[in-house]
Amino acid sequence: MKMLMITWTDVFEGTGAFFQMIFKGMRVLGQGPNILISIFVISLLGYWTMRLMRYRKQSQSQQPGAE
Repeated sequence: MKMLMITWTDVFEGTGAFFQMIFKGMRVLGQGPNILISIFVISLLGYWTMRLMRYRKQSQSQQPGAE
């Protein structure tokens, strides 16, 4: 059986090469992913706010003595 020797230098160089490849891809994409994630988060916050207003209206209409 052949032993495979992996050093910490190999691990860090491999990690560095992986991240360099990832960052090249991110540079090509530009601000596109940031814009998409921002739109998604803003739309979820808007939806959540609408649901909170609906729940508040429901709870106020179900309270005794509410008009």
